Amino acid sequence: MKTMNLDQFKNALEKAARIKGADGVAMQKKLILEGYMVTDAEGMAVDPEMLDVKISAAAPETDAMCDEEKEQMSKSIRREVASRLDAMPRGLSAVANVDDKPWERARVYSAGRKAFSSKEMAWKFGTWCLATLGHKKSVENCKNFGITIKAHTEGVNSQGGFLVPDEMAAELVTLREQYGVFRRNAKIYRMTSDTLRIPRKNTGLTAFWVGEAIAATESTMGFDNVQLVAKKLTALTTVSNELLEDSIIDLASDVANEIAYQFAFKEDDAGFNGDGTSTYGGVVGLATALSDSTYQISNGGASAYSGVTVLELSGGFKKLPQWAYQRGNVKIYCSRAAYSGVFERLALSAGGVTAAEMTAGIREPRFFGYPVEYTQVISATEGADAVFAYIGDLSQACYLGDRRATSIAFSDSALNAFEQDERVVRGTERVDIVCANVGSSSVSGAMIKMLL
Repeated sequence: MKTMNLDQFKNALEKAARIKGADGVAMQKKLILEGYMVTDAEGMAVDPEMLDVKISAAAPETDAMCDEEKEQMSKSIRREVASRLDAMPRGLSAVANVDDKPWERARVYSAGRKAFSSKEMAWKFGTWCLATLGHKKSVENCKNFGITIKAHTEGVNSQGGFLVPDEMAAELVTLREQYGVFRRNAKIYRMTSDTLRIPRKNTGLTAFWVGEAIAATESTMGFDNVQLVAKKLTALTTVSNELLEDSIIDLASDVANEIAYQFAFKEDDAGFNGDGTSTYGGVVGLATALSDSTYQISNGGASAYSGVTVLELSGGFKKLPQWAYQRGNVKIYCSRAAYSGVFERLALSAGGVTAAEMTAGIREPRFFGYPVEYTQVISATEGADAVFAYIGDLSQACYLGDRRATSIAFSDSALNAFEQDERVVRGTERVDIVCANVGSSSVSGAMIKMLL
């Protein structure tokens, strides 16, 4: 579409007023708006609805207006147009008329990788990342599309950074759930403060047989608390400056994928292997929490996958209490090596495998009818008393507190980034994991630890 600036627009209407009067002004304005886009002094499109410029049109006459009359009319029109432009919301004209879907034209080099639910969301996240770096065009796009750029000021995360807007934080949470076995299966609590106490019933009511006219015996339910305390988790990755310059979509994909994957890996590692030390953020995971022999199954002294039998696996399921099965979430958690060396080996040795299963494999691995979830944080190393699997309902056994204060910061000097022409991206989140209902010698639990 051709463009016309405001001065040209006003001159055309003035000429129409002199020649055709008021009817000529209306007709000329209609013709201009059908074929031209009117722009302001900065080249930004002006909303046609805001171009209702009133021009005092005299009756048509053959004589041209005198110079003084022209100057007075020009000043009047300029004042009218300026007042209307000042009243327009900032950014309205650009969004409405120039480029309302810039993500449709954004370049994408890694088309096979999808980290966001839509190209629009990827573009917005990449734009937000560039805006936090001070990129002027991206800052303007954030203003036009309502993307907030909020610096992190909370004292606990004193190292700085920018809080990811809520709609984009939700995308990162979804990515973490895709990558993370623990987050996908544990009970999630959204924390609105640094500490969250969850009431837990540890004893129930008791019923008694009573005779006629005999007072009933009172019983009460007992409760205790499970406390979640938000702890900061940090992930670092690098992106090249060429990527920052070339593709906003790929920038968003790289940053989101790397940070989400590392968060998920650390959550899994702490949830399964945590020993309460700073290595795991103070989290006591299943490996340590399931210390009571009542909720462990050993294969009787063998130190290799080949020594595990079906009866020993069956014994693990036998130790789970009935209430652990009621929600239908019982699963087997193990490494791929353990699945092949224990569960798949036993299934194949039982026979009955069809040619289709042998050639195509099983898309959703199961054993005894229960789903198997692979996690790389459970060691595949064989040896005496090594953990090769966990069995149970993780949602009833473990709580994951999610503070959701996701923050991202950039640096051009950390990790030799300056020398390598890169930018370092640091993501932080605040979470806690508590394995609360894993059982002891006196209380039933929802998880079993399988040992060699």
